[in-house]
Amino acid sequence: MAVTASELMDELHIDADDIETKTVQGLIDSAKEIVTHSVTDDLTTEQLETKYSKLFDLATKNLATSIYYDRELTNGTSKGFQMVIVHLSTKIAIDMKKGSDDDGNNET
Repeated sequence: MAVTASELMDELHIDADDIETKTVQGLIDSAKEIVTHSVTDDLTTEQLETKYSKLFDLATKNLATSIYYDRELTNGTSKGFQMVIVHLSTKIAIDMKKGSDDDGNNET
C-alpha cells in the first residue's frame, strides 16, 4: 500500500482541490525519498514500500504531515517520525543480517 494524496488529505481533513492535492503529493514524494535515504543505501523506495509497507507508509505520512504544517521543520522532525525511522532501520538491519553468512558476506 502506498500513501496517496487523497488518503492523507482525508486523514488530515484537508479540503481537496487541485492545488492542495498537488502540494500534498509533492510532500509525500519528498517524504518517501527522505525516509528511504534515512534508513538504507541498499534498498530502493519501491522495495521499502513493498517489504515494509506499514512502517514505510507511517513514516511517510508522519513526515509529509509535519512538512505540510511546518515547511521549515522549525523544531526538526517529530519524535513519532524518529521512532518509526528507528524501527524501520532496525527491521532492515535485522533482515539484511539474516541474509548474510557468518563472515558478513551476502549469500548468493
